[in-house]
Amino acid sequence: MSAIETKVIEIIARESGLDRAKISANSTLKDLDIPSLDFVQIMFAIEEEYKIYLPTNDPRAETGSVASLVAEIERQLAAKSA
Repeated sequence: MSAIETKVIEIIARESGLDRAKISANSTLKDLDIPSLDFVQIMFAIEEEYKIYLPTNDPRAETGSVASLVAEIERQLAAKSA
């Protein structure tokens, strides 16, 4: 598990109140039954942590997996450092 994946899972657990053990790379925020307000808080917390922008109105945001969210964070971080 990458450092980013670990941190994203930590943020999801903290903001949603879920047990970290229930969250995996294959989990989606929708599968985890995360309410929309918590979803927005999770996205804001990730944006703050990594100084990136994640569009919350993108339908893939809630239905994508934690792994796809991590991949997007990594993509944006790589673009920033290029």
